[in-house]
Amino acid sequence: MIKKKIYKFFKDKTEYDKLFFAGRANTLIWIISEYLKSKKNPTIILPSTLCVSPAVIFKNLGIKIIYVDIDYRTGLIREDLLIEKIKNFKIDAIFYVNLFGNVGKNSFLRYARKKGILLVQDLAQTFISYSKNKNKKFIFGDIIIISFGYSKIFDLNGGAILLAKNKNLYEKLKEIKLKKNSKNLDHVKNYYLHWYHNYFSCSRIINITHTKKFAKKLYVRPYNSKLDKKIFLSLKKLNKEELRRKKILSLYKKVFKNKKIKILNNDVSLLPWRFCFLVKKNRDKILKVLRDSKYDASSYYLALKNYKNSARLEDKIINLWLDNKINKRKIYGQYQIIKNLL
Repeated sequence: MIKKKIYKFFKDKTEYDKLFFAGRANTLIWIISEYLKSKKNPTIILPSTLCVSPAVIFKNLGIKIIYVDIDYRTGLIREDLLIEKIKNFKIDAIFYVNLFGNVGKNSFLRYARKKGILLVQDLAQTFISYSKNKNKKFIFGDIIIISFGYSKIFDLNGGAILLAKNKNLYEKLKEIKLKKNSKNLDHVKNYYLHWYHNYFSCSRIINITHTKKFAKKLYVRPYNSKLDKKIFLSLKKLNKEELRRKKILSLYKKVFKNKKIKILNNDVSLLPWRFCFLVKKNRDKILKVLRDSKYDASSYYLALKNYKNSARLEDKIINLWLDNKINKRKIYGQYQIIKNLL
């Protein structure tokens, strides 16, 4: 019964009427990779700044990756460069990520659809709005991935869903069976973290030599039905959470108005994951002082390839949380620390 209510919620809000659940978003990306393998020499476009996980999976399953640089003002994939790749190369899929809760002009869509390119949209750092009309502004993928993992808007520490409209595509994805994941041993996790930080910095060359067996251990996780109720309760609270996050984001943008700070969140009408901005100097020192002062701050995401804008963003970005622990006093406290170090 709860699953039916979850289905109805997403159908009503997005018009995507095909849905299935997974233990985490990476499981869904693995399934999409297996689907792409049915094509001859499959090629996918990824933004050059991204969470490393999708790149690891695509690479391990033999999908050729073409990286495209980002727009330094938004963190999104640069549409002019994306259109150029679509026109000049055989592309089977585009992995489009709404990083930093931002939305592009989406001028590339008509070129991609004309060539029958599969559009996979990962709402990693934003989420659907309670308003159906607002969702139409930025949801366009043939496949939509939404994660309920750690530190996301709905922090359930697990769970993800895939949304689709095309029945044939949906059925083919559903047919792909993956073996259940064995336990992630601590030494495997530590090995992964070492790999992550040593091979996916823009200052290094990507060199994925690890086995498919290792990647599957790390990424494929079956769905736990105990999450049904948690997901449903979170969706019921979406309207309230949306209003709260918009209020906090607006306050952040007001307080952090400074010529030495470049704010990346370009649309307060969307539901963002974090408050994201760039500083001209002392980024690492600012992060250290923030953390020493008990403020949670992040420097992700890494540049997967050493493209100009990706490298600049990796070197200067700071992310601050928008969870319900954040209040006006803490925002001003964070700003004073940062201001003194700019």
